[in-house]
Amino acid sequence: MNQVIRQYYPEQYCSLCHVYAVIGSNLTSIVLGRVYRPVAGLAAVDCGGGQLMRMMDNDAFANPAGGSYHCWIESADDLIAECEVIDLTFRHNHVYAVKNGYGWQRELPPDFLWGPRSSIVVQAPPDAIPLAFPDGTVWLHETDEGWQWMTQQLLAHQNAFVALTAEALRLFQASLPPQSTLLAQPASAPATMAMAEL
Repeated sequence: MNQVIRQYYPEQYCSLCHVYAVIGSNLTSIVLGRVYRPVAGLAAVDCGGGQLMRMMDNDAFANPAGGSYHCWIESADDLIAECEVIDLTFRHNHVYAVKNGYGWQRELPPDFLWGPRSSIVVQAPPDAIPLAFPDGTVWLHETDEGWQWMTQQLLAHQNAFVALTAEALRLFQASLPPQSTLLAQPASAPATMAMAEL
């Protein structure tokens, strides 16, 4: 999936968390046969050295120019088990931090976070976020404005999201060993697609 997004958006990839969340939730739902959803809201990342990168601009969801917010994935079928959280852009935190004036003073982040909410999301209200987090954790908070914005994005860019998901699924299928029964083998030739501005 990262390969597909970077192919079509080589300069913007680390600022397209919503694309990662939408494509990632689609792909994860297909592969695992469960329901995952893209989520938009506020976030904070510990950059090390007492620096907390806050993506807390809830007004950004109504601003055409954008702003400082974050998107991730959550399981939506968690009636039996705890909600899973997936952050597929965690790998870009150090790049995004430096581009936004923060010095990254930690080990390089893992490619992604994936696990039960209680294991990877720092539990604190927005006005009491700690200044340092354990490795492999992030502070996240979904907002109503984020939910409305994500719904608008899904409607406005549906065709691009479907095309990107199909391409990511094709690449994933092609990467499976021939004897894998996880998914059917890829179709013959992929259709050429043109990506819209996301």
